Amino acid sequence: MWFLRIICRIIFKIFVPVTVLNKEKMPSEGACVVAPNHETMMDMFMIGYKIKRKIKWMAKQELFKFKPFGWLIKKCGAYPVKRDNHDVGGANHTVNLLKSGEAVGIFPQGTRSKGRGLALVPKPGFIRLALDTDAKIIPIAIWGKIRIFGRVYVKFGDPVDPAALLEGALPSDKEAVKNAAVRYMENVYAMMEITDEDRKG
Repeated sequence: MWFLRIICRIIFKIFVPVTVLNKEKMPSEGACVVAPNHETMMDMFMIGYKIKRKIKWMAKQELFKFKPFGWLIKKCGAYPVKRDNHDVGGANHTVNLLKSGEAVGIFPQGTRSKGRGLALVPKPGFIRLALDTDAKIIPIAIWGKIRIFGRVYVKFGDPVDPAALLEGALPSDKEAVKNAAVRYMENVYAMMEITDEDRKG
């Protein structure tokens, strides 16, 4: 794992400069759902290379078919899940990870946005998982010119209590959970700016 961090540091220092903001907001322990917007295949690397904690990333099964890449993302903590809603094994594994106090990474939008941003309706499963396991949700915003010699920003936000996102509704209210997921992603996109507080940090 250490050598992958070194490689990422070189790449994100020279070829794709990445500025990571507020990384101290990532909890050092305890169950949490890391839920960023999804821009590129590099997102999990840009998020993880500067924090000490290892995130277990939920990744679509197809990514593991190309064995070299599958090996790489597995070393970085990724595990395969099917893209349909019937992957009971993947769901149970995720719940077990969270109940064991792990940090699990999930992209609520389900796929790379490719500039579509909030036009992609988030899937509410990440909120349901957090509610069922008493896990906090860690908002992370990724933006910028994600290309060779572009400038990219990765910004960690304050941990979120999933129950607070429901705004008083019951966890069993499916429509309320869906609306909570939309509000959450709106908040993530609102984080995409450099504030005076960020500069002081």
